[in-house]
Amino acid sequence: MGKKLISHLTFFDFATGITIGALAAAMSIRLGVPVIHAATALIVWTVLTILVDLTILKSVPVRKIIDGEPTIIIQNGKLLERNMARNRYNIDDLMQQLRERNIFDPSQVEFAVLEPNGELSVLPKTQHQPLTPSRINLATPYQGMVSALIKDGRVLDQNLGQNHLTREWLFTELKRRGVPDISGVLYAALDTNGHLFIDLKSENELDYVQEVED
Repeated sequence: MGKKLISHLTFFDFATGITIGALAAAMSIRLGVPVIHAATALIVWTVLTILVDLTILKSVPVRKIIDGEPTIIIQNGKLLERNMARNRYNIDDLMQQLRERNIFDPSQVEFAVLEPNGELSVLPKTQHQPLTPSRINLATPYQGMVSALIKDGRVLDQNLGQNHLTREWLFTELKRRGVPDISGVLYAALDTNGHLFIDLKSENELDYVQEVED
């Protein structure tokens, strides 16, 4: 079934998991059933599942049949009742999912799409979208992912090397913060601006942030 979250499983994925689990359970507790029969059924179903998954990857029509396809529920602030009925999707479900996205008025929605996994993708109307730097042509500095240097008291030497840093530098920074023992550090990370974040295991300690000096 690939790397899917439980909430993203389709009906076919769900049925596959239950079937394989039932076959495996039958092999364990039904002593009267020959092992070869149960094992054959398990292998056949597993191979069938793999073949169906490969077919889904290659064929769009098959993918639509098994996984389903997105359905527009709101268009230009108007609820599309026929699409809702076709998906057995009621107004209470819609309003709940809109509220989860901080939208309490359907008229503020340009498009709302019900995904095959049951999630609702929402595009608010332009006048109701949050203000972002790009909308006012404001330049912002680059902000990438932080690089973890310590996890649960253990130094991540590979990440240190990728940032051209050494253990000696790290231990020096810890001592400057009053952290004598690395085993007391729950998490430490370096961001792209050179700021070092340290979180200690003790809940009554403060977090530390310091800029790396050249």
